[in-house]
Amino acid sequence: MALPRLNESSQYELTIPSNGSTVRYRPFLVKEQKNLLIAYESQDQKQIIGAILSCISNCVEESIDITKLSTFDADYIFTKIRSKSVGEKVTVGAKCSECKHNNDVEIDLDKIELIGEVKPGVIPITESVNLKMKYPNYYEFMQNEIIMSENVSSEIIFEMLATCIESVMTEEENILLKDEPKEEIERFINSLTTEQFTKVREYVDKIPKIVLDLNFICESCQHKNYNRLEGLQDFFS
Repeated sequence: MALPRLNESSQYELTIPSNGSTVRYRPFLVKEQKNLLIAYESQDQKQIIGAILSCISNCVEESIDITKLSTFDADYIFTKIRSKSVGEKVTVGAKCSECKHNNDVEIDLDKIELIGEVKPGVIPITESVNLKMKYPNYYEFMQNEIIMSENVSSEIIFEMLATCIESVMTEEENILLKDEPKEEIERFINSLTTEQFTKVREYVDKIPKIVLDLNFICESCQHKNYNRLEGLQDFFS
């Protein structure tokens, strides 16, 4: 006799920020939680991202392409799933800006906000050339060793810019960057003027993100700290 299947019916709804569509989801189960814990214990960013995307794919009832889900969509969806799975409250480590003591601070996931305007991006470069922009996704990050290195450098900035440019539109054609060799992409970006480069950089800097203001008094020195958590790494580190 087969054992009954438990807790697999959808119980909640959410709206995907980038397109406004509504999907149903369930809390994650022991099988997903186990994979998440193994991934976090590994401290391997690729494994962590993979576990998060797998969890989203399993818990969202509607069919969604997780390889094309924007980073902020994935962050938002996973936060909602996490909140309904093991509770709205989670403890994060927060370092005091004064004495550097690491404090355990409880946060409320239901108070997390998504900031930034979601809009299509077309950036005029010259009178005859425009850049069609897109939001990056974690699948692209996982394929890029430079971005996954976590080192803040000009190389990462360049890779992020290249990831966010979908195509170069001229009067005659629409050139998709995914079809171009890396050398050609690098040559094109290096040919931008400072003003043109700044336009592209501003688009990347304004990509929506999940945030929560974290204010606490250090348990060691009593200093008042005013911080802001941004992205999954801050919320679940």
